Amino acid sequence: MSYGLLVIAIQIGFAWHALRRGQDFIWVFLIVFVPVLGCVLYTLMVLLPEARQSRTARRTGRTLHDLVDPKRGLEEQLGQLDLSDTVENRTRLADELMKHGRIEEAVALYEKSLTGIYAHDPGLMLGYAAALFAQGEAGRARQVLDDLKTHNPQHRTQDGHLLYARTLEALDDTHAALEEYAVLDRYYAGAEAKCRHGMLLERLGRHAEARLCFEEVVKFARQTSRHGRELNREWIAKAKEGLATLDAP
Repeated sequence: MSYGLLVIAIQIGFAWHALRRGQDFIWVFLIVFVPVLGCVLYTLMVLLPEARQSRTARRTGRTLHDLVDPKRGLEEQLGQLDLSDTVENRTRLADELMKHGRIEEAVALYEKSLTGIYAHDPGLMLGYAAALFAQGEAGRARQVLDDLKTHNPQHRTQDGHLLYARTLEALDDTHAALEEYAVLDRYYAGAEAKCRHGMLLERLGRHAEARLCFEEVVKFARQTSRHGRELNREWIAKAKEGLATLDAP
């Protein structure tokens, strides 16, 4: 492609973006009649600020803020609930309370929210079950998850499935837990389910099967991206520890 055609293609792309986003027509004028300066200015004054407001950028910004001020998110959600006592705000606050280990308060918020048209909301029910499990009430958590499946038969999430397997394990329903982990192994995106499966097998003395699970986690660590390794760092480390234990004399 010649330089002239490349410039025209860039102009068309920038002009289309400006028109599509409802930018002032002066941008189209600059892009068409002063292409280099117009495109540079548009990038600096429109595209970059827009990118900073993207979902990914906002998530990264929240993460950085949370590192500097861990209670920032909690304080924000408390303020939002004071302004408007809605189910959505209660749910967000409950999520923040869970992160800060304030489990009883999270449970209370979920219980307050699971009424009326939200009585069988799958997202609320899953959050409630997770809070109950974190509180040490595996039996109640399992009942909530069973109710979730009854009232929302089409609702399937890997996090909910993993939580269900963990409740079965906590209730010493080992056979059922192993069955659920085996299903999770086939589709769960990440290392946690496979590692938990291996840890349960190791506790049961089924060392050969446990080794296979741990080795698959280590293989996953080699093949995934750096971001994937970071997200699964805890479970990759546990799998390596499991292999070291199995290899110990």
